[in-house]
Amino acid sequence: MQQLYHQIYILQQQLAQCMDRLGKIEQQLDDGSNEQRSPSTIHIEKIEYKFDQLKVETLEGTLSIGLSPTELAKHNVEIPCCDTADPTYEQTRQFIENQIPTIFAGHSSIVDPAGQPISKEQLTDQLLQQLPQRTEQLKANHKGPAPLSNEQLTALLNRDVAHALHALRAQQPKSGEEGSH
Repeated sequence: MQQLYHQIYILQQQLAQCMDRLGKIEQQLDDGSNEQRSPSTIHIEKIEYKFDQLKVETLEGTLSIGLSPTELAKHNVEIPCCDTADPTYEQTRQFIENQIPTIFAGHSSIVDPAGQPISKEQLTDQLLQQLPQRTEQLKANHKGPAPLSNEQLTALLNRDVAHALHALRAQQPKSGEEGSH
């Protein structure tokens, strides 16, 4: 019987040791999870980017880098565009000049995607400034056996301009002055 008491006593001591170890392990886990719950704060003061070239294959949404077109107009900045003697450029310019009054006929004013007022002339200039890049992109994406003809290129540019103008018109604020679109 005494041997039985002795075994119970040993088992009680082992159980107490296990309980102590378990308590220490739980304490370590609690300390570690508290450290993970409150991570240290990192403060970044300044990030500088310098690009020689930036290639964008797909762009959706609004991207504003540097001066906005409205700010450019305030500073009277001239941006070289493209060869104005090019028949594709001239035909697209005429298309733009004809489409803007037609598409925005019911609007007393036009606002850019950032919500800033923009004149029809500024909108025309912005679209014309994008022609060289858009032309190169259309030529690069063309998968036909022969290069695009001037007529095909003009038709594609006019399609893209019309799409852009209709998308901009859809973003215009609704007002009582504006009639039906």
